[in-house]
Amino acid sequence: MFPHIKWILGSALVLLFSLTAGPVLAGSDVLFTGGGIIRDGSGAAAKRITFSVNLFVDADGLTAGHLRFGFHNLDDIYALDQSRFTTSDFDSVLIETHYLDTTSYTFVRIEASGSLDGQDGWSVLARFSDFGVPVNDPALPPGHADALRLMLFDPSGVAVYDTALDYPREQSWRTLLDGGNVAVDMRLASYP
Repeated sequence: MFPHIKWILGSALVLLFSLTAGPVLAGSDVLFTGGGIIRDGSGAAAKRITFSVNLFVDADGLTAGHLRFGFHNLDDIYALDQSRFTTSDFDSVLIETHYLDTTSYTFVRIEASGSLDGQDGWSVLARFSDFGVPVNDPALPPGHADALRLMLFDPSGVAVYDTALDYPREQSWRTLLDGGNVAVDMRLASYP
């Protein structure tokens, strides 16, 4: 096949997939769970972000659960080393099917207000990619694995930290997990 025909067909497929991407929440109860780590460097001095999430979203969009991020060995300019962000207050949750190349994955975007080391008023914007099970499926192309991007905002709303500035942007602006897994489990809501 001629190279320009492959390019045209590939572009058409990407356009088709982007048009079919959309919310997976409609009519579903969703459980989003997981935990893991992203790290830059090696050994005890490596920069690390650890996280855990256990979030239930019902078919009406009501949320319950928790989200936690831990910051380890960050440079002094952030003044976040050994800090912990925790929340059970979710401002918005978006769960959609997206595509990387031709591989579908579940994209989760969470905005949440919480506390940093006990001080209220902080917030996060977290973006996750869930490529399913098994974790780091060898049948998928490189880079098609669970990933995270995290932005942290102080009580005045100023962004004080963004993983995209500290970690490799391996999947758009998200960083592949170095350990752990996230999983989206959907159940059709049943109404009486």
